[in-house]
Amino acid sequence: MGARSLILPTLAVLGGCSSPKPPGQPKPPAALADRVVADFEAAVKQSKDAYVALFDFAAVGEYEILLHRYDLNGRLTNLTESEKAQFSAEDGTPYPAERERKNVGNFYTFLAQRTVGTGGCVPGEPRTSYGKMLGKPFEELPEGTPAGYETLRIHANEWLARGGVVGFRCSGGTGGLALVFTARDNPRGYDLITIYDD
Repeated sequence: MGARSLILPTLAVLGGCSSPKPPGQPKPPAALADRVVADFEAAVKQSKDAYVALFDFAAVGEYEILLHRYDLNGRLTNLTESEKAQFSAEDGTPYPAERERKNVGNFYTFLAQRTVGTGGCVPGEPRTSYGKMLGKPFEELPEGTPAGYETLRIHANEWLARGGVVGFRCSGGTGGLALVFTARDNPRGYDLITIYDD
């Protein structure tokens, strides 16, 4: 969720499942994606603190470093030379949660509030190929990749298997956003893993 996340669109509503689940089990992905969007809208309209509380910042730090490596390996074809140098120098050490909390907080006004506005948010399909890729499992990395990335890849694939990505636009706002989420055993039932401009 570095600077590039302001220009990268994202996310899809996952396939639905109409059969009920036993109590205490994760909701079907489509139902959970709908709830993620509804909760996000409500939190953004409530306060910055409510918005920030939706995220697992340790997971955000892992996910963003992992995305850098895949971007470097070809997911993005328009990386600047400084981005290539930065991503090449990274060794798979996640960004600190404190850094990601600050970044996500900084997005409140010009991404979250801009998009949500007065509300009316509706889940939708991703608008770019990059956004669509965010819902796919991370494939094995090439030989010679620093070992730390494999742990991040395993974690990210586990998160995606229990959640996914959802993009949305709001009739009361402008632009769109994409959220990566995963089901969790917490009162809310999920955590957000990252946020992208859509």
